[in-house]
Amino acid sequence: MKPIDWVIVGGGAVGVTTACLLADAGFSVAILISPASPGLPEGPDDLRSYSLTPASRRILAACGIWERLAPARITPYDRLQVWDAARGATLAFDAASCGRPALAYMVEHSQLQAALQAALLARPTLSVHAATLETLRPGELCCHLQLSNGQSLAARAVAACDGGDSPVRAMVGIECEERPYPQHAVIANVRCDQPHRATARQVFLAEGPLAFLPLPDPQLFAVVWSTTPVAAQALVSASEAVFCAELGRAFDHRLGAVLASTPRLAFPLTRRHANTYSAARVVLLGDAAHQVHPLAGQGLNAGLLDAAVLAERATAAGMVGLQHPQALFQRYERQRRGEILALLAATDTLNQLFLAREPWLGWLRNAGLALTHRLEPLKRLLMAHAMGDSGDLPALARPAASELF
Repeated sequence: MKPIDWVIVGGGAVGVTTACLLADAGFSVAILISPASPGLPEGPDDLRSYSLTPASRRILAACGIWERLAPARITPYDRLQVWDAARGATLAFDAASCGRPALAYMVEHSQLQAALQAALLARPTLSVHAATLETLRPGELCCHLQLSNGQSLAARAVAACDGGDSPVRAMVGIECEERPYPQHAVIANVRCDQPHRATARQVFLAEGPLAFLPLPDPQLFAVVWSTTPVAAQALVSASEAVFCAELGRAFDHRLGAVLASTPRLAFPLTRRHANTYSAARVVLLGDAAHQVHPLAGQGLNAGLLDAAVLAERATAAGMVGLQHPQALFQRYERQRRGEILALLAATDTLNQLFLAREPWLGWLRNAGLALTHRLEPLKRLLMAHAMGDSGDLPALARPAASELF
């Protein structure tokens, strides 16, 4: 059996982006997409939405995914407001202050999935397999893969983009540092009395952050509420009227009354970080390598940067790099691991700081928010990180001069 250059395991945004970038670089690529991937409701009540940074937009544009999104369903926002519910300090960001048109772009899950599928269909040489991976056996020259549909594949390299509970990671014996957060995330779409005005808002409550993120309808918001497991279950089980009242009260009615809500979903939050990003001929990307707290909305953005870095490194190494891919994988990990560790540390510290009950820590975080709000150079630095415009970026994620004004 002639080996394929790359087999990508996972049909989410990170997997499809990786597959498209590698195929466009001239490699032979196959992607495995589970035919029974668990999904969330799609369409008007699509409960999963993503806040994509300008860097992620550039990566998706580079492989033709962004242009396949319906423009009317992309919601850019140019302002972000963050405040401490206990003490009232506020931190506000404005894209115009750093010469950018937007801080981020909200995209619904169903819209992104449709664009990903269209991008795959536009590449007839990219082989798509509706199957799961049953066994993986690394060899000296390639990996041997047995699929659930009875097919067998051989691959010079395998990219695991199969999520936080990655079966591929387990198959190759990569251990993972895992720590559950004392929180579950509740997600819903809600309609409020006041419009969002292209502004994302997040309040830090005693049990965790609560974010209202803008959607295409001016009065519609994607809500992500991190709270205790008991409170999360109560919010999911509550009637629509009770949930709307609780949500409005928690948000201090900053957008007026919460008028309506979709059904809610809740899921546990877990911090994961793989001890190494590769083994044998297998490399980990996205949630398979790292999972962060959703308070900064950076999980998918970090995974897309993984895809862009791996593709850039693989293109530079060429076919020679696949003869012994560990050197390629090590260069990829050196470029990404430090960035991921910094992201994990920042999100963990913020979450713990706002969960802390000690009065002196409350004073410290309040003073820190107020001081940061007044220091424009520091705000611009934080905004650059939030937009994916800082750090060791791959070339296609870097901002072009035309994006500045």
